[in-house]
Amino acid sequence: MSARSSIVCYYDVVSPYSYYGVKLLNRYKTQWKNVDVELRPVFLAGVLSGSKNQAPANVAAKGAYMLEDLGRVSAATGLPLNFPSNFPVMTVPASRLLATIQKTESVATYEQCVEKEAYWVEDQDVSQQDTLINALAPILGTDKATKYMQQTSEKEIKQLLIDNTNEAIEAGAFGAPTFIIKKAGSDNPHLFFGSDRFEVIASFLGLPYEGLALRTSPARL
Repeated sequence: MSARSSIVCYYDVVSPYSYYGVKLLNRYKTQWKNVDVELRPVFLAGVLSGSKNQAPANVAAKGAYMLEDLGRVSAATGLPLNFPSNFPVMTVPASRLLATIQKTESVATYEQCVEKEAYWVEDQDVSQQDTLINALAPILGTDKATKYMQQTSEKEIKQLLIDNTNEAIEAGAFGAPTFIIKKAGSDNPHLFFGSDRFEVIASFLGLPYEGLALRTSPARL
């Protein structure tokens, strides 16, 4: 049993609520000093299939609500969002690339790459390899970004994304973002779903919570 609480966030770039969830989690963790945080990419379509769920956009009422709700979340959090013109996009290349970077680079570098706003702010087609390389080149350098992109075709990386997805399903995930949380001194996992659960998560773990918009927020990447 760990002496520290832990949060594992399963996310997919194609999910707008994953975009918010990752951004907000990275805000809060600067205050949550005794919590281990890990971001694990998954294939959201696989999670939905494995849990016999479907995306909100596939349900007319949910899709309409989501479009309005995303704007409200942007206003409340101060996080920019420009709904992409090619939604939904196939994000397997991006997810495999992020899995490769997580496996190879430091946590700080990996999290910078996850937080890039290429899809949800800049409306770039992240299904394209060249787009992904160009988006991450300022962080990794072009040569390294290209090398990691090439590695996404390797069996080990493909299996890593599959394993993350299956792991999330086995933990009870039915969408993204999904947070699997363990309290310090316990091995019991607790599932929280959605980017609007942070106040409840903070209460559950006895952590500080200043609201959706922190008084001091990291600079936009």
